[in-house]
Amino acid sequence: MKIRNMFFAMAFAASSMTLTACSEKQVEQGVITSEATLATMETAAFQYEQGDFGTPDPAVVAQIKAYDQQAYNAITAVRAKAQAGQAITTTEEVTITSVITALEAYLASKNIITKTTK
Repeated sequence: MKIRNMFFAMAFAASSMTLTACSEKQVEQGVITSEATLATMETAAFQYEQGDFGTPDPAVVAQIKAYDQQAYNAITAVRAKAQAGQAITTTEEVTITSVITALEAYLASKNIITKTTK
């Protein structure tokens, strides 16, 4: 099954979520949700790169990889802090939301995924 038209209720929830550090458990849930959303988008991006949606454009693939790396870096940094019991800053919360939203918007703009709105 192709990811293209499947998952944006989950992505919307993650991109609009906040990782407010009310509790360690909430931060952990936010990171898990972000990681799951990123994994889903990475699957769609991989399918695009493999030609499942037609001939992939190398420039699009390069941009996807750049956005993906930014998202991965932001998520792993917050995960490491959360696992160490450190507080997550508002800047880090916003960064995760922003980079996931940017990847989501880019994939949608290239018709790799379908973005739903509320």
